[in-house]
Amino acid sequence: MKKDDILRRLKASGLDLSRCWITAGGALVFYGIRGDTADIDMGCESSLADELQAAGCAMTYGEFGRRRFHLEGDIDLSENWARGTVTLMDGAPVVSLEDVLALKRQLGRPKDQSDIATIEKVLAERE
Repeated sequence: MKKDDILRRLKASGLDLSRCWITAGGALVFYGIRGDTADIDMGCESSLADELQAAGCAMTYGEFGRRRFHLEGDIDLSENWARGTVTLMDGAPVVSLEDVLALKRQLGRPKDQSDIATIEKVLAERE
């Protein structure tokens, strides 16, 4: 999905965007590093996770006991995950490019290696 698709899905979700943030591939779409993403990976505050759980949203436990929710519209929300500096971009809360880079380095997945190289290049060009 492209940036406009992400924005539409976030609006339709009804999420309190002051308590969650876009990271990973979705953030790279906002920074223009990727044209699209398969899903919207987000982190959220524990208070929002509490509300989602109380509302009966499907939940699993992820790494370090974090609650994970898969919401309609391909939104994957993980409690207190990948938070850093958040900037509003077109009304959507997006973590900084530096924080996306740190996340992808931490995950260390083979599929993230090209993103890491691209982000490093973009950040180096900013200096």
